[in-house]
Amino acid sequence: MSRSTQRIVRRAVIAAYLIAAAGLLAAVTITLFFAIGQPWGTLNDIALLVMTAALPVLMLAFWELGGLTPTPLALVAQISGWIAVAVWCVVQALMIVGAVAFDYEDAATGGLAVEAVALVVIGLWIAGANLLAGSWLNAIRWFGLVSGLGFVLLPIGLIVGGVNHPLTYAGGVGYSIAFPVWAFLMAKHLGTLLRSQESAI
Repeated sequence: MSRSTQRIVRRAVIAAYLIAAAGLLAAVTITLFFAIGQPWGTLNDIALLVMTAALPVLMLAFWELGGLTPTPLALVAQISGWIAVAVWCVVQALMIVGAVAFDYEDAATGGLAVEAVALVVIGLWIAGANLLAGSWLNAIRWFGLVSGLGFVLLPIGLIVGGVNHPLTYAGGVGYSIAFPVWAFLMAKHLGTLLRSQESAI
């Protein structure tokens, strides 16, 4: 592992821990929102923004460490994933400051529909990267696959029927639970890879 690769992986570890922490905070704040109300809903939206914004830094490790996907296709996946995250984060930030409004009860339209499409792209990115990662990734890849599928199912549910659609609930498990857990496991795994490389020098 070159020094540049080590730097990328080290940043990916930090990003993965940040995703895990933001995911835990999101779980706590959404619970408090349903129990108490605001400002916990807004804090949940911010936690989700942080959780999603940190993803590309983690996913750079997949690009750097390699996998079964030919380089041109992997590059397309990286670029598409980064664009999708950027679009999602911009719309989420606009929603947080009140520039756009979301209607979760009915089929997604407007800004929520844009977010939903971006989430599908992000989910396919996560699922594909984990499934096709090289031998450097262990069984965590299957957790990543479940997480990525959650990213896909949740927005499909929102587009089809809103927050109460069965696919929204099913996808929410992968998005809200599996994703932060996968990120935590990735942080531990990448950290172990780094330490093994450093001890070999």
